[in-house]
This record gives sequence, C-alpha cells and structure tokens, in this order.
Amino acid sequence: MAEAKTTKKAVKEEISLTEKIINAFKEYKLENGKDPSSIYSFCKHLEISESDFYSHYNSFAEIEREFWTGVFQQTVEKLKNSDEWESFSSREKLLAFYFTWFEDLLNNRSFALLSFPKRPSLPNEEDLLKPLKHEFHQMVKELMIEGESNGEIANRKFISDKYSDLLWMQFVFLFDYWKKDSSKRFENTDAAIEKSVNLGFDLMGRGLVESLTDFAKFLLKSK
Repeated sequence: MAEAKTTKKAVKEEISLTEKIINAFKEYKLENGKDPSSIYSFCKHLEISESDFYSHYNSFAEIEREFWTGVFQQTVEKLKNSDEWESFSSREKLLAFYFTWFEDLLNNRSFALLSFPKRPSLPNEEDLLKPLKHEFHQMVKELMIEGESNGEIANRKFISDKYSDLLWMQFVFLFDYWKKDSSKRFENTDAAIEKSVNLGFDLMGRGLVESLTDFAKFLLKSK
C-alpha cells in the first residue's frame, strides 16, 4: 500500500512539473514573441534544474510539437466518442473535424498563431508540424478508405495516393484563413471550411464545376 501511494505521488509530481514547464514556456513565448534564449536561462527563471527539464523534453521545439499533436488528438478523440460520428459520411467527418479543431484551438489561439510555422506545407525533419502532419495523414487515409467504399470518392490511378497531401494543403490554407479572419465568431472561417471541403470532395468525386464556381465566388466576395 505504501509503495502504491509513493508511485501515485511521483506521478502527480511529474505531471505537475510537466505542466509547470509547458505553462512557463507558453507564457514566455506569448509575452516575448520568441523562445527563451537558452534552456539554462529558462530553468533558472523557473527555479528547476536542467536535468529536470531534460527528463521531460529535449528542446523547446518538442514542447510545441506536443502542443499541436495534443490538440489534434483531443479533437479526434472527442469526435470519435460522439454518438453521431459513426453515422457520418467521410465528407461530414472532415467537416466535423475542422469545425471542432478550430473551436478547440480557440483556447490557445494566441499561442497557436505564434507557434504555427510560416512555411508549413512541406514540413521537414525539424519542423514543428511534422508529427501533426503524420497524424493528420493517418486520419485522412481512414476517411479516404471509407469514402472509396461508399462511393463518395473515386479511386483514380496515380492520383488517389495524393489525396492526403492535397488535404494537408487544405488544412494549411484553412489555418491561414482562420489566422486572418476578423469576422464575428469566425463565421467566414466556418464558410471557408464548408466550401473548401465540399470542393475537395467534389474534386475527388462528382460535382466539380458547381463547387468550384461557388468557392471562387466566396473568395472574391470575402476579399
């Protein structure tokens, strides 16, 4: 019993230190617009040892990568645990993901805007979004398989394999749109999500001309 209590205490302390590091890093970056100058100075300010920091993270970038994958996983888990998820089509699932993703990001909008890379389309080995892109691709591939099986998506030789990359570009476009959106309650972002997802699925299936015209009109009107 004593050993169990000791383990619980250790876990609680570890979680507390993790949160302390994350919160202090986010606060510093939000107030200064950049990362701390060094892990040494950051730890000194936080009154922890460098070994304490390295027992949880190997760099500031790792904290940010964890932020992005954490919000993504939270969003997907919330959706998959909902009663409606299994009854949704692939198109509806992607729409639900985007609406929920941006809603969840509102809790950390200022940090998200500061952290999101300026050239995120093709993350390299060191990019903050590489783990996020991997998780996004996994989710999208599941939706593509479902879409092909129910006839929503056409299986096109040499093209179908590129769908996940095209949808990642859509993901980046929508984030950039949300970043610049000044409409009340981000209503324009909601419209951009709906129109771009419909266009994407029509490109992969049917109804291309109608969706392309509708989306072009929306972009011209919103400028």
